[in-house]
Amino acid sequence: MGQVNFNELLDEIPLYTKVDVSGFLSKTTIKQQSRSKAVNSGDVSHTQSSISRDLQPRLYCGFKDCQNYTFFEFLNDTHFQVSLRSPSENTVSFRCCNCRKSTYKFFLEITTSVDNDADNKTIFQIQKIGQIPRHGKRIPSKASKIIGKERDLFFKGSISENQGLGIGAFSYYRRVLDSQKDKIFDEVIKVLKLTTGNETLTQELTDAKAETQFTKAVDKIQTALPDGLLIGGHNPLKLLYSALSEGLHSHTDEECLELAQDIKVVLFEFSERLDSALKESVELSGAINRLARKKVSSTA
Repeated sequence: MGQVNFNELLDEIPLYTKVDVSGFLSKTTIKQQSRSKAVNSGDVSHTQSSISRDLQPRLYCGFKDCQNYTFFEFLNDTHFQVSLRSPSENTVSFRCCNCRKSTYKFFLEITTSVDNDADNKTIFQIQKIGQIPRHGKRIPSKASKIIGKERDLFFKGSISENQGLGIGAFSYYRRVLDSQKDKIFDEVIKVLKLTTGNETLTQELTDAKAETQFTKAVDKIQTALPDGLLIGGHNPLKLLYSALSEGLHSHTDEECLELAQDIKVVLFEFSERLDSALKESVELSGAINRLARKKVSSTA
């Protein structure tokens, strides 16, 4: 996995996943150490640094007053000092700046690429080894509609993903898609029925519901989806198919973890596209009806 910033580390990266991070050290500490080194003609080496107290990551707050991403501030039990000579285990705690009720606690293992005089260009390798509450982004409301009765199964997949258990996460997400394929196809059919000329695809989706597995069902669908449902120019059903088709035994646990993450991202985005298409149709119909009524009243 490539380099991420400190906010992305906290919000997006699963447990036990090592990533490269920079730019989170205290500027005050860096300046003080730089002055000390200059005064002593470079003969002083600093084997510690500290996390900046000015960082305010944007994290999800689930309290009823927020229920959105808000800024979080450090709490006093945060361990700011970072060792440069050996891996450092740091506990960092945050509280929502808005409601001041929601809190997070992260347990980080921090390893540096230098053994002295770090600055904000220095690359650190960091992994989360614990988190309270458990890591996992909330399921968007649009995706929740598709996941439906399999929320518990999806949640188990999310927990496996967040613990770095790729095979487990992949298995759970595949079971969700197999179980909810009819729901997914029905949502697509709703969009197709908004316009004419989609009869062939509608019938293919209806016939595909007879299959028990998501991959076998998608195999039966030959007609392309409308452009408005494509993701980056690609058919999301085919993207999900490609992720699931090779099976567990063809991949390592790390590869399964990446596939599981990709499945979730595509499923969430696909649910957004479906919802937007239906919403746009409702808004357009409302506008047409209102304008039609005005035209009638003006000619009366």
